[in-house]
Amino acid sequence: MKGLIKYFGIAFILFLLVYWSIGIIKMPADDMRGGILKEDILLYRKFLIFPNHSDIVIYKSDYFEERDSAETSRYLFIQRVIGLPGDTVFIDSNVVYINHQIEKKSDFYQKNYIIQLTDSIEKLNHLDRLISEKVLISKKTEYAVSLSEKMYQQLKQDTNVIGITYELEFPSAFENEIFPYNEKVKWNKHFFGPIYLPQKGDKIKMDGSTIPIYFPIIQEEEKLSNIQNDSLFINGKHVNEYIFKNDYYFVMGDNRDNAIDSRYLGPVKRKDMVGIVFAHFH
Repeated sequence: MKGLIKYFGIAFILFLLVYWSIGIIKMPADDMRGGILKEDILLYRKFLIFPNHSDIVIYKSDYFEERDSAETSRYLFIQRVIGLPGDTVFIDSNVVYINHQIEKKSDFYQKNYIIQLTDSIEKLNHLDRLISEKVLISKKTEYAVSLSEKMYQQLKQDTNVIGITYELEFPSAFENEIFPYNEKVKWNKHFFGPIYLPQKGDKIKMDGSTIPIYFPIIQEEEKLSNIQNDSLFINGKHVNEYIFKNDYYFVMGDNRDNAIDSRYLGPVKRKDMVGIVFAHFH
């Protein structure tokens, strides 16, 4: 009897260790389409959450709740780490630079294209199978599709493809849904930054160039903060420099043109991360 109690005691302790250290979740959206599909099962670790470049992290955000969206149930986001605290991230023509170096691209990255075919895609069986997501947009032979770089190069060589085009946002075209949500900072999803990602303890001068970028972050750290005459005030006092209280990361979805990521949410605090993905299953 004592042996049985001991056995169940050890099993219970092991169960608790696994429960506290490993989590399981379904992919909630199409942000990572290309490698991870919506509804895929992901395993993640809950400890030692110090992600590196290219790690896939799970983090909390109330982005949709704040916007009274139909997606208010979406509380957890799952995306790839692009920039670490202390990095500078810059997006130019949808090309991502980290500390002035082009990011190491993943085979899973996808972008949106418009393709024109010689016939309807249903009659071109090999293309119908190859392109899982397509939307007929005008003519019977013109489709909006999401493609990886490998698929893009493959389609360029296909004699049934008349043309493939990629449409960029205009530089300096302001989008109010894009961080930092300020007309003085004319960023969009294809032209973004540069933005320095603060480390905990970093001191940054607050002036006309930095306040519009960092104020949404500071508001999260300092509830009694506001801007008056292009100057930052905290607790009613004018502030020339600000010391950041958290480490910040820049994350992006592999489904680059369709993901709601740091371009919309802003940099992610490390303390808002709940885990790092180490395995997934279709």
